[in-house]
Amino acid sequence: MKKTSKPCRWLALLIAVTMLAMCLAACSKDEPNTPDNQGSNASQDNNTPDDANTPGAPEGVKTGGTMVMGQGAEPLSLNPDGKPDDNIPNIAQNIFQRLVKTNNNQEVILDLATGYTVSEDGMTYTFTLPDNVRFHDGEPLTSDDVKFTFDEIKAQTGLAAPTLTCIEEITCPDDTTVVFQLNTPNAGFLGVLAYNGTFILPRHVYEGKDWIDADSMMTPVGSGPFKFEEWNKGVSISMVRNEDYYLGPELPYLDRIIFSYISDATTAVQSFYNGDLDVLGIIAPSSDIDRMMGDDKYTLDYVVYPSRFYVGFNFNDELMANHDFRMALAYGIDSDDMINKAMKTVGMKSTQWISPVFEWAVNYDADATVPAFDLEKAKEYMEKTGLTPDANGTYLKVTVDTYNYEPFPDMALVLKDQLAKIGIEVNINMLEYAAWEEKIAAGDFTMVLSGGYQGPDVSAVGMRLETNGVLNYYGYSNAELDALLADAAAQPTQELQAPIYKQAQVIMNQDMPQVLISEWLGYIPYHSYVKGHPASADAVEKTAFGEFTYTWLDK
Repeated sequence: MKKTSKPCRWLALLIAVTMLAMCLAACSKDEPNTPDNQGSNASQDNNTPDDANTPGAPEGVKTGGTMVMGQGAEPLSLNPDGKPDDNIPNIAQNIFQRLVKTNNNQEVILDLATGYTVSEDGMTYTFTLPDNVRFHDGEPLTSDDVKFTFDEIKAQTGLAAPTLTCIEEITCPDDTTVVFQLNTPNAGFLGVLAYNGTFILPRHVYEGKDWIDADSMMTPVGSGPFKFEEWNKGVSISMVRNEDYYLGPELPYLDRIIFSYISDATTAVQSFYNGDLDVLGIIAPSSDIDRMMGDDKYTLDYVVYPSRFYVGFNFNDELMANHDFRMALAYGIDSDDMINKAMKTVGMKSTQWISPVFEWAVNYDADATVPAFDLEKAKEYMEKTGLTPDANGTYLKVTVDTYNYEPFPDMALVLKDQLAKIGIEVNINMLEYAAWEEKIAAGDFTMVLSGGYQGPDVSAVGMRLETNGVLNYYGYSNAELDALLADAAAQPTQELQAPIYKQAQVIMNQDMPQVLISEWLGYIPYHSYVKGHPASADAVEKTAFGEFTYTWLDK
């Protein structure tokens, strides 16, 4: 069996916390940070790797070939800085670059930037850029493109705009230096830059374009290791090797990557077994994880994410805004049962309001701890809602919108069974991601079963809970919580942030804006001939979580 050993869950979390803390601590010093970029080899124009490595590649590395990766749904557009879209990051990380990026250890590491300094007061971030970067159309990338990108994100209300309000001004002393002047200290600023929606775009291509609604990004131009090739709608997106990649000429190793859209987990897994997919790319059912772990043909990397599965409510609906109703669900949903029946290897019960990856900020006091399953209390709260049960004991019928890919269908079935015990009849509406996002963003929902990333900085907890949070589709608003989250984000150190975040978690637990179910743990399966996967020990310290610069095929 070839796999990354599964660590003790809490050990894995501790490792992730330690790495992130070390990274952020280093970023607080007014000293340059530099990358450890290790080059490799130029690939050949064929569909299988060479038997021998190309000159310049590390010993044993084979170059060339096409890697096919599964993906549960296709993106809404190819603008990585436009609308919220969970299906663009893996594609964007290979076509575009950010100043800094997040890897599979949840560390913030350098991407396009060669280094940075932070002033002692935490108000000025200065990044240096390489002088040999060119966009895919051959034009040079300079600090002006960085400034243009962030100015436009704010002006056009792009995905990251709500998290960039701390930027007072961006200046470019020269072509390879860009300076961010903040209007308040922000300990999570590097995390903001390393998250989605901050990819550097060329001014000469996108100036004057409508990023949000128009189709100006159907043929994206970036500076990353791969260039956009084709979008076969409903089927796949392909990209080819950037022969002028500035870290080359040996990088990237692959000739081509194809992202193949397969929403059905059973179909995707069978395609993986058949060899049609080199990287599975979706969450596999637990039974298949067990099978893969017992076969040397497959490698499984174990990853702990600062992500949670949860039930969300539309607060514009009178009943969903009823605190007694939300408390009924908080006591009536049995997370342990759901994890055992529907999630197995990808679940760990959520007990606190901040991901345990950020251990230093978590409040473990009783008044900040998620209610434990208690069916009798759940029934008591249902009686307080003012609803009247019918002859069958049913208080209401409600539609829960969720995704049509693993593990959500199985989770939804368990949820349906659990809520029936407190008099709620659930209709499950399973949608592809794009349809789900459009429906929820339009406010056309009552309840959702969803999940989402809350990193790489702890401040990301506010994305769904702050009044103006970028992913707050739910209409939830609490002025006191907004003020605390803003205050915490503005602190220059974790020591100052921690007590504020802990106070905020008490409010979250009192309000119950969501019902938390599970942390998002996962195995990333791929064929063992795939080397340098971004979750592997060989590449994790130098790649974004879905970036395939150092990936090659040993076949």
